[in-house]
Amino acid sequence: MKFRPTAFFISIAAAIAATVMICAGAFACRGGKIDFCATYYILYYSRRDNAQSANAVAAAVSDFGGAGYVFEYDGEFFVTVSCYYSFEEADSVRASLKRRDLDCEILEIEIDAPRISGGNRNTQLYAGNLNTLNSLSRMAYDCANSLDTGAMNQSGAKGVLKDIQKSLSTLIIANKNNYFGGELLRLNTLCENIMDGRLYSKQLRTFQIAACDTIISLSCGGRF
Repeated sequence: MKFRPTAFFISIAAAIAATVMICAGAFACRGGKIDFCATYYILYYSRRDNAQSANAVAAAVSDFGGAGYVFEYDGEFFVTVSCYYSFEEADSVRASLKRRDLDCEILEIEIDAPRISGGNRNTQLYAGNLNTLNSLSRMAYDCANSLDTGAMNQSGAKGVLKDIQKSLSTLIIANKNNYFGGELLRLNTLCENIMDGRLYSKQLRTFQIAACDTIISLSCGGRF
């Protein structure tokens, strides 16, 4: 599957900078509001009312070249193909896939400065987590695009994945006893699982959507 590439090296720099900033506690906080905003355009092939039904479809989507990641949102389960950061890009890929007889829809999710219940204690930390995870999702997205276009080889892609793991390790250390801890370990395990053998763009898209899933579920699910 061919997807349009974006500014790959800019995303890497942003992720590294975000990780350093969280360690230094440099993210601003205003009241109980977290300094983070993002909009995701998730291209999905099927939406189901239970995980078992969605998982039955996921393998077929993966075989086609999509992520096949099952994303739960608002009580429904979406079998995802890919994720984008602008509607125009998502819509362009949707049209391309339709010509290949894969009808998809776009799920738009906007996150606008989520709040922490109970005050400011973790505002800086959580803002750093969300901004870093967002940058890591973009790194995976750009790396997948580069694999698709041939702009990056296996060695380069695995190097990017190792950089993602290093950033995750930093976050894991800083979030041992909060809402993020388990999610960060899950993402790290996902990285480890796809590191072995040949790396495919759909695996990077799976990680990308999993990172966005973590951001969305924690920000929109009232879990702070």
